[in-house]
Amino acid sequence: MNPTLETLSHSLDHWQALYIIAISLAVLSTFAIVMFAFHIQEHVTGLKVSNYVYVTASLFAVIATIVVVSKTKSLDAEKDRQVNLKDAAAQVQIEQAKVAAAQALASAATANQEAVETAVANSKLQVSLIHEKTAARAAEASLEAQNRETLNFAHSLAQQQATMVEQAHVSPELNGFQIQTLATLLTTFNGQDVTLHATADTTVLRLAQSIAVALKAAGITTKQYSIDMGSLYKGVSVVVHSPQDVPPMANSLVAGLRSAGIDVHPVSLDSVPAGQVALYLGPN
Repeated sequence: MNPTLETLSHSLDHWQALYIIAISLAVLSTFAIVMFAFHIQEHVTGLKVSNYVYVTASLFAVIATIVVVSKTKSLDAEKDRQVNLKDAAAQVQIEQAKVAAAQALASAATANQEAVETAVANSKLQVSLIHEKTAARAAEASLEAQNRETLNFAHSLAQQQATMVEQAHVSPELNGFQIQTLATLLTTFNGQDVTLHATADTTVLRLAQSIAVALKAAGITTKQYSIDMGSLYKGVSVVVHSPQDVPPMANSLVAGLRSAGIDVHPVSLDSVPAGQVALYLGPN
């Protein structure tokens, strides 16, 4: 095999192997995400690590796909170039043999044997050229099959990514930028505390966890409770003692959550101590 073709082929094989490894990691991390999100909810770190592994593996799989496609095109181009070179060389040899045969026929009867040998050489060259073209077509067919397999993997990856985007849409939570923005808005209330109530739903707990992270970053202490029923546990409610007793932090918390796209309901409840703020989270 031509050294250039051999190098390109080995490189393509390596990248295809890396692509398969990345896809496998992405699939495994998807199963891990489901397990940690719905069956092993207490391991928040495991869920985060699984998400990072999934994103990293998916990104590398996309990069590997691009590289594989590029390598495949380069390999096809090099094979075409090699075939063209061989075709040109064979054509030159054929033309030279034809000239020699014509000269032999025109010379003398004694050159008949030489003309026969030249014709045999021509036939061998034609057979060799046919064999080379057949091998080139077989290689092209193999590359097309590999390309189809790569495209199938890419399509499967795109479907998985679309599923993850849909899951993120139906399971709201604050992203990193929103958490930092809310924490900055509440920094002036450093040292105060908020009581956080939430139902045991996975989606609700995810939102409660992201809000708790923002409160902690702002220096606000949170007391967390999990309750499964009650009229307040519908959507997100910021609860104070009475309409006449609304701490400034309650207004800032409502404004910050609404700016993050969370529908917040200000509520007053006698059971909340005067001057205190509570958050009630439940399914919409």
